[in-house]
Amino acid sequence: MGEGSRQNRPPDSRPGEGAENRRRAGFPSFRRRRQLAGPTFNPDTGLFYVHATTSYSVYYLTDLDEQPEGYGGRDTSVWSRNLLQAIDYHTGKVRWSHVYPGLGGTRSGLLSTAGKLLFGGDPTGNLIAFDPTSGRALWHVGLAAPVSNAPITFELDGRQYLVVGAGDMLYSFVLPR
Repeated sequence: MGEGSRQNRPPDSRPGEGAENRRRAGFPSFRRRRQLAGPTFNPDTGLFYVHATTSYSVYYLTDLDEQPEGYGGRDTSVWSRNLLQAIDYHTGKVRWSHVYPGLGGTRSGLLSTAGKLLFGGDPTGNLIAFDPTSGRALWHVGLAAPVSNAPITFELDGRQYLVVGAGDMLYSFVLPR
């Protein structure tokens, strides 16, 4: 359903509730909760990896008519924090989290490899290789823009390559043997 549907409206912003209900604080931020970059799963670790956002917003009711048309409110993000989380798919518990610096931004999809590496891009334009078991950053490189896709890996002539897009550039790296 579209953004103006009653199901997508924050629960405390119903029309006709009076002036005292025109503004509400909310968690998570309405805009952030629907942006999901491609997650990945590693059968060796039993972990599901996903970029997540912790965020808060203030919701404003903008159409006070008894039968509002279109999108009857808006939100303004107050604070957000991006992180990479490893979730145990058996229990649903977060095994580890890696908090990215700064306040929000673009994150890439993720890639988990059989070679015990987890690749993803952070909001500040870095491509990072993580240890998928502990979440420890093993390697990173700064790119001209944030990574805009899930990293891709392939083998050619016995060498493994890693490819990512960032802005209007395509980067290719050869992994060590």
